Amino acid sequence: MRLYYNLKTIVKWHFMKTQNQRLMTFFRKIDKAEAKGEHKFYFSFAKDYIKGKKVLDIGSWTGPFEILIYDLAKEITAVDIEERALKVLKRNLPKVATVKAVSHKLPFRDGTFDVVCFFDVIEHIPAGYELATMQEINRVLKKGGYLFLATPHSNILSKVFDPAYFLASHRHYSDNSLLSMLKDSGFKVEKILHRGSFFSSFYALSFYFFKHVLRTKMPNISYIEKTMEKDIAGPGYIQIALRAKKS
Repeated sequence: MRLYYNLKTIVKWHFMKTQNQRLMTFFRKIDKAEAKGEHKFYFSFAKDYIKGKKVLDIGSWTGPFEILIYDLAKEITAVDIEERALKVLKRNLPKVATVKAVSHKLPFRDGTFDVVCFFDVIEHIPAGYELATMQEINRVLKKGGYLFLATPHSNILSKVFDPAYFLASHRHYSDNSLLSMLKDSGFKVEKILHRGSFFSSFYALSFYFFKHVLRTKMPNISYIEKTMEKDIAGPGYIQIALRAKKS
């Protein structure tokens, strides 16, 4: 029991800052290898709506998604709470505008963006700020603009294979909770997908181990990366991905 609480304290330190904000290990140089299977799935999900558009990516970190849309979008603005990560992104992708901000208080005018991407972030923001964040995203979107969101799915299997769920209050969301939140924020959900199965779970566990225990970059093994890409793009239970339109 004492070992459990010691491990929980360590994991909380690595996963969260003050008010449940995240504290992540990052690497000074990024390249196309940083765009992992989940980013490539998000890209395939959103690319037809991003082409030639003004895109806001909330929770960009060092820019693995920006790498994929760099020559596709008209303009890209990346928001994150970690200034060091934004500096890495800007150094590697100079055309991207970088802004340090929290998701529930975005420093942009109403109707600024055509598309907002919010991938694997809602579960990291301060608990209780989800609705305020959705409302703020709606505000900065143009009428008829799109939100693309992905987050861990709330089911037994996805939770069991997520150590951060038990050790660091890593939140998972059900379809109904997201649909209700988005409806209350002025969105109409057009498409919802469930993606990722056993291999995605195994990959996530390996990722946590290398990043937060060994504090090093996970080895880039071609077979594993390709298997992960295929798994996360297929039907499953790990992730919810949805597309919603501003009403």
